[in-house]
Amino acid sequence: MGKVYLFVEIDVKAGGKAEFLGKLLNHGAHIRIEEGCEALEIFQDTRNQDRICVWEIWTDRDLWDSHMVNDASKAWQIVAKEFVHGEKITVMNSL
Repeated sequence: MGKVYLFVEIDVKAGGKAEFLGKLLNHGAHIRIEEGCEALEIFQDTRNQDRICVWEIWTDRDLWDSHMVNDASKAWQIVAKEFVHGEKITVMNSL
């Protein structure tokens, strides 16, 4: 099973970006030490100030799937509901 590459586009509710970004940076620091997370980078979209993008690389699909249902991810989903009004996750394989 090969690596999993993710590109996540997050549309933050107006006025909540600063608080959301602080929470996301803390959550990202936790994700980076999870088993299977090889890289996680957070970016600001230059064309849309309310869009934050995240690039992730996971060792394999099983480890990413485990991450998606762990306690930290469940807690993050509650935070996201408060600040996010749209999210698109693109899962990619290398060619």
